[in-house]
Amino acid sequence: MRRLMFLIMLACLSAAPATAQNLSGQFLAQTIQISKPHRDALTALVRGKQGIPPWVLNMVGKNDYVGLASVEVPVDGKPMQLFYACEAKRCGQSAIRVLFSADGKHVVMRLNDDRLGESFLGQPSDAEKAALDRNPD
Repeated sequence: MRRLMFLIMLACLSAAPATAQNLSGQFLAQTIQISKPHRDALTALVRGKQGIPPWVLNMVGKNDYVGLASVEVPVDGKPMQLFYACEAKRCGQSAIRVLFSADGKHVVMRLNDDRLGESFLGQPSDAEKAALDRNPD
């Protein structure tokens, strides 16, 4: 019975929206798994895009990339969540930075790939581009 109560409590905590949590210290794979707004926004951002590495196109359904814990960054006075991820075994050659609004409904991305160059997805503002330029701490 205690195990069942623990599992129910854990499920309730996992289902809490990102806005109720600290935006730092989360991992992209877990966030898109438990947050429908994050998952939907990221799926819409990469779906059907040309010139994107397969690991990025498949990242919503597959967790075969390396990701660092998120960092909360202010953008135009609003808290946003910045994630860093890269292709497994090729982090120096293919990496992304993903910036979500606190509610997960808005997302922009910066892609750096040695074969495909640098590109931005989601038409980030100048302030969002500055946040996407931030290096991991």
